Amino acid sequence: MSSPTPPSNDPTVEQDVKGNFVAGDQNIAGRDNIISNYLTGLRHLRPHQVDPDKLMPANRFVSPGNNYDRAAQAVRLSFGSTANVRVVVLLAPEEHGRKSAGLRLLAATNVAAGRIFELLPDWDEPDVACLPEERGAGYLLNLRGVTQPLPDAFYSDLLTYASGLRNAGSYMVITATKTIWSQARAGGPHPEILVVEIERPKPDDVVKKYLESDEETQDRSGWIDNKEGVFFDLLPEDCAPGEAARLASIIAKAKSIEDKDALDEYKGWETHLSDWFRGGSEGVETRAVRIAGAYLNKAPGVVILNSADLLLAAPKINLPTPEGGLLARPDVPSRLKPAGMSFDVDTGVASLVHESQGPAILRYLWTQHTQLSQEVLMQWLQDISQGPAKDHLDALASALTQLAETVGITPIFDLAEGWLRNGSKQHLELVGDLVSDLAVHPTLGSRVRAELARWAAGKTEPARQRAVARACSGSFGKKYPSQALTRARYILNSPGSEEALKDATTAVRALASDVDLAPLVTDTVIKWITNAGKPTGTELNVFYEVFSVPSSPDQLEKSPLAVALTQPGDSGDAIRRRLLEGWQHIIEQSADVFHAQRILLDWRQGAEKGLLPPGPIVDIIFTLGCVTGIVNPPVRDVVLEDGPLKEALIAAFLAEFHRTYQATDGPLPVPSGTTLVESNPEGATEADPETQ
Repeated sequence: MSSPTPPSNDPTVEQDVKGNFVAGDQNIAGRDNIISNYLTGLRHLRPHQVDPDKLMPANRFVSPGNNYDRAAQAVRLSFGSTANVRVVVLLAPEEHGRKSAGLRLLAATNVAAGRIFELLPDWDEPDVACLPEERGAGYLLNLRGVTQPLPDAFYSDLLTYASGLRNAGSYMVITATKTIWSQARAGGPHPEILVVEIERPKPDDVVKKYLESDEETQDRSGWIDNKEGVFFDLLPEDCAPGEAARLASIIAKAKSIEDKDALDEYKGWETHLSDWFRGGSEGVETRAVRIAGAYLNKAPGVVILNSADLLLAAPKINLPTPEGGLLARPDVPSRLKPAGMSFDVDTGVASLVHESQGPAILRYLWTQHTQLSQEVLMQWLQDISQGPAKDHLDALASALTQLAETVGITPIFDLAEGWLRNGSKQHLELVGDLVSDLAVHPTLGSRVRAELARWAAGKTEPARQRAVARACSGSFGKKYPSQALTRARYILNSPGSEEALKDATTAVRALASDVDLAPLVTDTVIKWITNAGKPTGTELNVFYEVFSVPSSPDQLEKSPLAVALTQPGDSGDAIRRRLLEGWQHIIEQSADVFHAQRILLDWRQGAEKGLLPPGPIVDIIFTLGCVTGIVNPPVRDVVLEDGPLKEALIAAFLAEFHRTYQATDGPLPVPSGTTLVESNPEGATEADPETQ
């Protein structure tokens, strides 16, 4: 017997169940397989579309050696033949241009424009089963920042995956270091997998190719060979391609071949920094403004100057206030200009004239003025974050993310923990946003995500857990949703405080309300319930809280339940199927059936108030009744509760009973005065008698 199908027959609520979750007669052949395949696909790494011609145009690309050229030939279709190689592994140390090489390699295949994607390693354990396998696609699995060797199973499973790519007409390029690809040649060669080591492109070639790609800068490609200019012989042989491209971009903007400011910018403003911070009592105020501007670039000028004044007033600096106080100070532009900052009189915003000076100043202070950084700036950053800069914490977080590229994550996390000890909401949000940004950093992210897992599991530090929850709902959760959900569950399983528990649940809700992430989050939350056997109070409460009824129409976009019930296509079918499976498990396994009844009734009443679509709600309640028993709580009492959907639900069960009885025992006798409601397998809306 196929699953039952409820009719759409409520006269008081406009209904259209077409396209909603429906089982039974509306399931055409193969439909369940489609939904099952979609649910399986939810565990795949999320593809992020990339355009090789924008990220690494062909006219700027320098081949990283003969092995790369051989790989490009292996994936390129020849006339009258097909390419056998479907997986290419490019091995090289970090900062060798692996991503650019991988993108150009995919561009050499027959994959259509718009079908090339980057995959981020959104896993806690590498697993080939997480890799997508869509038809006619090109994937770049970028393992930058990953430090642990891949497990043995990854290599053996990749053989089967490569065959699947061939059947789908798709390709994958994996970029990695030799350290993590420790068994690259284990098991001998395979015709569909090619592993090659690539070289670092020559830095001079990178610069020249970059400049020659633009008509306006073609004549500057020889500047690096001209002994009369300031750009001669700057690049060492082991220079990273990214560093060579940075020099090329500076040359492209230079005023002339003798532009010393451009040279100093390339060298990290070394000459200027040694001049600005050479010491002495003169220029102390300007130095303070420079420091404040480096941390708060593009904040209002008054915020930068007030922050600088707090630095000047620090106990170990203690600059005396000039006689005359504020009247003795020059105006905002006059104080900003000597510090290399411009001022927009219309918006009040202050900006570094040379934006690259900001990271250079921070790097210089933390590496060359460690006493100032550790004994003064650490405390000053805490002071301004709850003082003049409290409304511009995003600027602080951005600056500290750039600083971490130089000094590493340890001092940044030390600073973050100092903020968390302050206990204020602003500091918690600052730390959450900061570690969220660091967690998606291309080189630092892997270490940061591991640290966030440790923070999330540590119930003795609830402030840390709350910061992780904040990070999970930010950029970290958007780019690495599976890892973010894992860390949220660490908190949910062992919260250090009620606030931590609440924040983790809120983070899951935030991810579930994202249309793109909703299928994955729904599937994950249901797995938390069903994989644990008998649901615990925490797991049930997470399900109830995440999929609670929106409080008002203006909350629909933020409501995971509204998003889940209104998604179209296979994703919508899959989400609603998982919600139904979750409810079935709850009703069959939960000891507190009456609490489940109250929540399910909330769903029904949400539909009756116009806060949820009624069709899917009727479908779910009806199918639950058919599976778990209409005569048993909680479905029985949810159906019999007075309200606009009562008639629709009762009619659905009567129609199903009538259909089943006819199929087994022939026509069902019709009691006198009863009008049967016919099942509507096509989902068309029918006119019904008025409710008395």
